[in-house]
Amino acid sequence: MMKRNFVLLMMMVTCTVTSLEAQSDYKAGVMAFRDSTNRAFADTATSILMPQDIPGFHGLEFFPINEKFRVKAKFTRIKIAQAVPMKTSGTRTPPYKPYGWLDFKIDKKKFRLTLYQSVDPQRPHLNNYLLLAFTDLTTGQECYGGGRYLEFTTDEVQKKMVVDFNFCYNPYCAYNNKYSCVIPPAENFLDVRIEAGVKKFHE
Repeated sequence: MMKRNFVLLMMMVTCTVTSLEAQSDYKAGVMAFRDSTNRAFADTATSILMPQDIPGFHGLEFFPINEKFRVKAKFTRIKIAQAVPMKTSGTRTPPYKPYGWLDFKIDKKKFRLTLYQSVDPQRPHLNNYLLLAFTDLTTGQECYGGGRYLEFTTDEVQKKMVVDFNFCYNPYCAYNNKYSCVIPPAENFLDVRIEAGVKKFHE
């Protein structure tokens, strides 16, 4: 009996260590993404910031990494859908087609977001690009008023997948008015505070 209990204890310890290592690796991955983003913003060769904002740039502000906002989602393909012109922060209305729904829970509350596929005939290289543009209760408060994005490709979506809001980012127009960016559709409003990912850059 003592030997069996010892084996069970060692299994529990091993699982705990493995879990902590996985958590550490995950956080390291998020931080690597954030660091690479900050480097790109600070580099005059790659920055999307307005020229006057680059010299004083010391990094974007992010929410603390929170695995609560790394959610398991069920993907449902929308088989028949018409392309729709998406409103942007400028005058463009690029065509996107509803591609599928993502259903998930946060704090036991159910939510659904719609993935949109780029179908712009002038930009065929984006046809496998899927945009998840959303707003939530932090929008216009801690976060950019024009919403935030996640993106996927058609190869990445599957019936069961992970949606990780710790990787959500601001559209380019949040940093530079020379860009026009898709405005999240009304159905992609989340009635919850998504305290994850990037915060707004400035007022």
